[in-house]
Formats: sequence, structure tokens, C-alpha cells
Amino acid sequence: MTAAVIQGAPVTTFDTDIWLDLPARDYMRAANLALKLGAVMRANTVFVFPDDTIVNFIYAVTGLKEFQSEYRAARRLNCLGMRDVPVLPLERIYKSKSVVRRPKDLAHMEVLKQLMACHKLVSAARRPAPSTKKSRSGKNSSV
Repeated sequence: MTAAVIQGAPVTTFDTDIWLDLPARDYMRAANLALKLGAVMRANTVFVFPDDTIVNFIYAVTGLKEFQSEYRAARRLNCLGMRDVPVLPLERIYKSKSVVRRPKDLAHMEVLKQLMACHKLVSAARRPAPSTKKSRSGKNSSV
């Protein structure tokens, strides 16, 4: 849910899921890097870093397309001092949660639905109104 929080979801989360495009034989590369950076392994894919940041490395997201397809459609946002961080759009997070359907996913889906509606309203309000010009008859017409 960190990606949703970055996009304005009014929820909290304890960890950050990082989706990695690695074959199974290379999963230990992420684990070894985390350990080298001082993290402690709490589960096969969960690491707690010295600043108490909890990271969960994930290698597939239920209900979504392949990594590369989702990565191309990712939003690029600035977060925690980092620039152009690729995050799943709210619609894709919603899609995954609608397939997984754990109790917390069901609760998150309601929040995501409301946030997506708010984003649409804000986008619509930012669009310039169609300009009008007078026709030869002197009446206004849309351009």
C-alpha cells in the first residue's frame, strides 16, 4: 500500500513492497544486498533495515500483468528524497486487491475507490474549459 499512500491514500502501512523482476534462481541477490546494507532478515522476503524500515521483496503480484508491462505503465513520482520512483497506479493496486481479497484488501479497496474518484474530479477541474469564439452570425460556438 506504500504506492497508494504516496499517491494520497489516507491509510498506514508497516512495510514497503518492492516488486523485483528476478528469476527464482536470483532471489538471493536482493536478500544479500539487503543484508549487506545492514538489514536483518525476518522472513524469506522481509527485511528490517537499521532505520526500522521494513521491506518486503515480492516477485509476482497476483491479478496483474507481467512485471515489464506493469513497469511501463507505472507512475513516476518523487518520494522520500528520490526522484522518478516507479509506482503502480491506483487502478492497478485496486485490481490486485480485488483478486487477492484478504480482509485488509477489501478495506483498502473502498479507500482506493474513493481516492480514484477524487483524482478524477481534480483532473477534470484542471482541464481548461473549451474556448468559444463568435461565428459569423455573431453567436458563440465551441471550438
